Amino acid sequence: MIELDHDRRESPRIALSRPCKVFNPRSGKYVSGSTCDISAGGMLLRLDRPLAVEGGDRLYVGIAQKRRQTLLKSAEMIQAEVVRTLASATGERFVAVRFTDPSQEMLLPFRKAA
Repeated sequence: MIELDHDRRESPRIALSRPCKVFNPRSGKYVSGSTCDISAGGMLLRLDRPLAVEGGDRLYVGIAQKRRQTLLKSAEMIQAEVVRTLASATGERFVAVRFTDPSQEMLLPFRKAA
């Protein structure tokens, strides 16, 4: 697992692994992945392939509320801003994002699942 600078976090994180999809409006492409952790203010995503983004870029993220959920509707996607991108020594790709309209309600479906 990638360790992030915990001093920068404003909200407590919940370790949560759920399938997700990420839409990059600049390229018009989707990338699949999974969540690593989530908070009221943002989340860390592990991506299945590279995504050409940098800090400040806008993305849309859809998170499966159940581990085996395969269909994620575009209307349920959350707007987020890239905080930073990371790569592990093994080549895994990570993107840390913050929600542009953070809401504590966003976490409610995931609290029971964590």
